[in-house]
Amino acid sequence: MKTPCRAALLGLALILVCCGCSSLQNYTLRSAPARASAASGDYQTALSVFPESDARGANEILVRLERAMILQDMGRFEESSREFELAADRITEHEEKAVISASQALAQAGTLLINEQVMTYEGEDFETIMLHTLNIVNYLMRGDLEGARVEVRRAYSRQKALREKHEKELAQASQQPDSAGWERSLESGDSQGYARLRERAATVRSVYQNAFASYLSALVYELHGELDEAYIDVKDAYNAYPEALGIRADLVRLSRALGLREDTQRWEGTFGRQALPPRDAVDVFVVFCHGQAPVREPVTLPIPIRGGMVFASLPVYRFIPSGVSGAVVSAGDARMETSTVCDVDAIAARNLLDRFPLLFAKQVARSYLKARSVSTMERQHGAAGALLGVLFSAVTEQADLRTWSMLPKQIQTARLLVPTHTPAVTLQAVPGGPQATVPIPAGARHLLVYCRSTDAGLSIHTKWY
Repeated sequence: MKTPCRAALLGLALILVCCGCSSLQNYTLRSAPARASAASGDYQTALSVFPESDARGANEILVRLERAMILQDMGRFEESSREFELAADRITEHEEKAVISASQALAQAGTLLINEQVMTYEGEDFETIMLHTLNIVNYLMRGDLEGARVEVRRAYSRQKALREKHEKELAQASQQPDSAGWERSLESGDSQGYARLRERAATVRSVYQNAFASYLSALVYELHGELDEAYIDVKDAYNAYPEALGIRADLVRLSRALGLREDTQRWEGTFGRQALPPRDAVDVFVVFCHGQAPVREPVTLPIPIRGGMVFASLPVYRFIPSGVSGAVVSAGDARMETSTVCDVDAIAARNLLDRFPLLFAKQVARSYLKARSVSTMERQHGAAGALLGVLFSAVTEQADLRTWSMLPKQIQTARLLVPTHTPAVTLQAVPGGPQATVPIPAGARHLLVYCRSTDAGLSIHTKWY
C-alpha cells in the first residue's frame, strides 16, 4: 500500500504546487503591453492594462502607482492624485499593522517557504518617495499650492522615516549567519548584471535624498514668495544631485535675489557668472520626462550554506535605452537645455544594491528551510517525498520581478526667464527630436510646463500663476 499512497501524495502535491505557483507571475511580461502602448503615446490603452478592478489584493499598491503615472502623463492630474493618495494610504495601513498579527506572520512565513511574491507589494523605498514627489507635480498642475506644500512635507517625512527603517533592517540582516556573502555571490553568478547596477548607481549619493523633491519644494516656496526657504531647498537639491545645471543656475539667482553676496560670489566662482535676468520676466519652469524605467529580470546566484551550496533566484534590473537625451527650451535669444534632476535608472539601481543584503539574508534562511523540508519529506515518504521537495523548491524559487514600470527613465528640468509679452517658448527633444510651441498666457508670472516625450511626439500640459 505504500507505493499507491506515495503516488497519490506525489500527484496531489504536484497539483497543489502548480496551482499555488500560478499566482507567481512574471510582472515584467505582464506590464510589457502597457509600456509598449505608453511609448507610442497611446496612454488610454496603457491604462487599460491596469484597470481599477485590478487594484485589489497583494498588488493593489503597485497597480495604483502604475495608474497614477499614466494618468499624470495624460494630464488627468486630479485622478492621478487620487491614485497616489490611495496607494499612500495602503502603504501606511500596512506599516501600521501589528508585527505579531496573524496575517503578517503568515505572509512572512510564506516569503521563507516560497518567495517574496506572496507578500503584499508595499513599494520600494525609492518608489514611495517618488509617489509623494510626483504628487507635488499633480498639485502644482492643478493650481493647488497648499496641497503641494502638504505633499512636500510628506515627501521629506518619508525620506527620513524610510532611511531610519532601512538602517535598522541592515543591522538586523548583518546578524544573520552567512549573510555577508551577497556581493561575492552576485559577482560569481551575474558579474555583468552586477557591474551594470554598480555603474548606474554611481551618480546617486542616497536613495533617501531626492533632488527632484527638494527642487520642487523650492519651486513651491518661491511661488509663495518665500525666497529664503526656496534657497535652502535648492541647496539641498544641489547636495543630492550637483550635476544638475538648472539647480546650479538657481543657486546663483536666488543668492543674488536674497542679497547673499558671499554665497553669490562662491557660486559664481564655481559655476561661472550669469547674465542678469530681465527686469520684468516670466518664469518658465519645464519638467521634461523621457524614456522608460528599468524592468526586472531574474538571475540565478550560487549561495553557500552550511553543508553545501544552493542556487537562488534574485532580481536585477534591465535598463531600457531611450532615443532622447533631453530637450532645449528657447524663446528669442534665450535658450536653456534641460538637465537631469532624477535619474530613475540610477536611483532604482542604488535602491536594489542597498536592499541586496536584506534579500540575501532572507534567501539564506529560505534555503535552509527548504533543505530541511526536503530531508524531512525524504525520511517520511522516501524517494517520492524527496522528489516532491526538490520540485517544490525549484518551482517556487522565482525572483520577485514586481516594480513600478511606468516611471520615466529620467526626469529633467529647465528654467527660462523671458521678457514679459514673450508670446511663446519652443521645446525640442534632442537629438533631432520633435518640437512643440508652448504659448505664454497674458498676465502669467510663472508658467509650469509638464512634458512627456514619446515616439508619437511631445505630450505637453501647462499651468500658469
